[in-house]
Amino acid sequence: MFDELLIFASLGVIAGLLAGLFGIGGGLVIVPVLIGTFINLGFDSEIVVHMAIGSAIACIIFTGLSSANAHNKKGSINFGYFKPVAFGITFGAIAGALFAVQIKGLILKLAIALFIFLMGLKILFNINFSSKEIKHSNKKSVLAGSAIGFFSSILGIGGGVFSVPYFKSSGLNLTTAIGTSAACGVPIAIFGTLGYVIAGNGLTEMPKYTYGYVYLPAVLGVSITSIFAAKYGADLAHFLSQESLKKLLAGWFFIVSLYMFIV
Repeated sequence: MFDELLIFASLGVIAGLLAGLFGIGGGLVIVPVLIGTFINLGFDSEIVVHMAIGSAIACIIFTGLSSANAHNKKGSINFGYFKPVAFGITFGAIAGALFAVQIKGLILKLAIALFIFLMGLKILFNINFSSKEIKHSNKKSVLAGSAIGFFSSILGIGGGVFSVPYFKSSGLNLTTAIGTSAACGVPIAIFGTLGYVIAGNGLTEMPKYTYGYVYLPAVLGVSITSIFAAKYGADLAHFLSQESLKKLLAGWFFIVSLYMFIV
């Protein structure tokens, strides 16, 4: 158990830094590493991917709170944009978790890897699927929040890959988009976790110390260190140029995608 907690604590440092730096909630780091760790621990291959996603979402509660607090202190969260999106997230995140557990683990893992790779290409080459700016309104924001929550919960992420582009298209600059996105990671994590707990409730093949599809030692180990590391990630986000942020995020996506394909 001690060795497990040490691995999860080390993962938390990296996850926290990236959560603060990119507003991505750390899930794109946590999910791939948890999959590999759970496989090495001998957990049932049929539940490994779902457990990794459920546990990652739970970790993001703490990472997201720390990251959002750090961005809020710097005044980079636009609460007028945040509130309607967060309302939509509450429904989308639960629905996404309940949907994800119906998909076979291998298919879900490959889908996540492909998604991360495509996002890396999009960011690196500045590919925009629509050149039109989105006119901000509460109705559009609620619908966007529902979609962001749904897909983020399936992928086990804090939603930054969806919410940062959305907030940028709505007129926010990148730094404020990242900060507002970090705040959105909190309701995604809370309601996504609730969905994975409900979906896994009553399953008999789950390892010890699980609550639904959430593996508590992973949540504990990652969360302890990530909440401290997120502050330093937020500091870096305000120090680095937008071009540097873009290249770093794209590079990380390619690394994670490759790992997911081969693990």
